[in-house]
Amino acid sequence: MEKNNEAKKFNFVLVQYTRDNVELAEQINAYAIEEFECDGIEEFALEEARVDEILGERAYSGGDIPESLIDEVQAATLNQDTVTYKYFFYQNDFEDNARDFVSFLKQNFSALPLYEAQKDFEDWNAEWKKFYTPILVSSRLEIIPEWLKETREESPATKVYIYPGMGFGTGTHETTYLCLALFDKISDLVETGSACLDFGCGSGILGIAALKVKEMPTLFCDIDKSALDNCVQNLVLNFEGKNLEGTQLVIRDRFKADRKYKVVFANILEHVLLLEKNTILNSVEKGGYLIVSGLLNHQVENIVQNYPLKKIEVLSKNDWSAILFQAV
Repeated sequence: MEKNNEAKKFNFVLVQYTRDNVELAEQINAYAIEEFECDGIEEFALEEARVDEILGERAYSGGDIPESLIDEVQAATLNQDTVTYKYFFYQNDFEDNARDFVSFLKQNFSALPLYEAQKDFEDWNAEWKKFYTPILVSSRLEIIPEWLKETREESPATKVYIYPGMGFGTGTHETTYLCLALFDKISDLVETGSACLDFGCGSGILGIAALKVKEMPTLFCDIDKSALDNCVQNLVLNFEGKNLEGTQLVIRDRFKADRKYKVVFANILEHVLLLEKNTILNSVEKGGYLIVSGLLNHQVENIVQNYPLKKIEVLSKNDWSAILFQAV
């Protein structure tokens, strides 16, 4: 049974890597998602020397980082080399998943400093605001957090405004960024006003980009009602007072693949891409484009083999990849 927003909580685990062991992040990220149902991973750029500078004699090795130092360390992570990751858990058995993930890390990667905590749903936005900055997808497309709208007013790029919520997909995560980057590449090939499907829409950022850039009536679909609620919030933020005729939101149980779309986004995890393969494939019109992500780098080939479409391009960033297909 889904909890209401007032009662809902989320867990996060902060793990610190150094230059000498940061290669472990890819392996641990895969475990987090595939074995412990992690709902989101955020990177922080943090140089080891800078950590020592911040903590001084308080620096820790192989132990838990005291809560009093977390904000101090996080504040310094901006614009530095990435060696710190934050793992979010908020769906299904999120408390058990987070606890099991921490136990796994302590048993198998005991040298990695870590910190775990649980916070109220209402603190979610405060967590994001600590490190959320404008995302410059290209010279033509930017993702701007609601509270920083005024900072980019002079930019000529199309702007998608986002208010982070529990729905996954805020532009900071690599998979969302990669989907946007691929869409930016094909936007000149897509007819204005053609249809778009954002399957597993989360916050709605991908479909909103299609609406803003090419005025594409979009169907937003997600299994999580709280994600759809956040999607509505972001639609209002971007299009309040405008006519969005043809744009709809639907919970997954009520979605039917009974029409075709010029662009389909599916930023979901590998096992869901496989489970929903027929639904997704049946939604792409001939000549249309499918952009899939939520994939770790080593999972790309499996999806390519299972999706009988023309592979146009694969983009990767850090541990993550996205694939652009075309139905020919």
